[in-house]
Amino acid sequence: MNRTALVLGGSGYVGSEVVRALASRGVHTHFTFHHGQAAAAALAQETQQHAHRVDLRSPAAIGDLFSRLEAAAAAPDILIHCAAVLDTQALDEIEVEAFDEAYAVICRSALIASQRAARGMPQGGDIVLVGALDRAQSLPIPTGFAACQGMLSGLAMGLAKELGPRNIRVNLLTLGLLQSGLSRNLTETTREAYKSYSAARRFGNAEEAARSIAWLALENRYMSGKVAAFNGGI
Repeated sequence: MNRTALVLGGSGYVGSEVVRALASRGVHTHFTFHHGQAAAAALAQETQQHAHRVDLRSPAAIGDLFSRLEAAAAAPDILIHCAAVLDTQALDEIEVEAFDEAYAVICRSALIASQRAARGMPQGGDIVLVGALDRAQSLPIPTGFAACQGMLSGLAMGLAKELGPRNIRVNLLTLGLLQSGLSRNLTETTREAYKSYSAARRFGNAEEAARSIAWLALENRYMSGKVAAFNGGI
């Protein structure tokens, strides 16, 4: 079965490896970027997949992307959302504008994209959300970021229940600290403390995360509405 994927945030540290993993499996893949046009163009050329500049803060821009894909007979039956921004400000320093941006990129875009993607999955499909909070432990995560990440688990549960009868599976993979990407914005003290409490005693990497994300998108046929932790044993 030929499959088509859309990776939101596909030019980032994790997203780019997801694009590579899907392309290596023969999945026709589209991915978004906002900044970093040169990196996105290089990834598109390397993988022979398709880059789209989209501001995920804009519902209209997300809708326009889906309209263009549908018009090109490229509506995705796989949606992977791995876009995020990290604001490390303490509670008393959080600015409403910064929180609104994080909410728009992390949560609202995931909801809008899932809504549009589900319309184009008459034969079923897979939605994989990528986050950073599984709530099995209490970790020192910046409050604004944690609030946005916490919404993703509820979104995955609600989507899974509503879309399950349409043969659409929805899951959330929560990543622990990785070698690069957003994890680099945390203090070195926090990073080292995380590693010391990890069963694996190391940070994860994007290639490992991408393999798990690709499995959820391509191999899983039963698990839905769940939060799967990818964190090295915290």
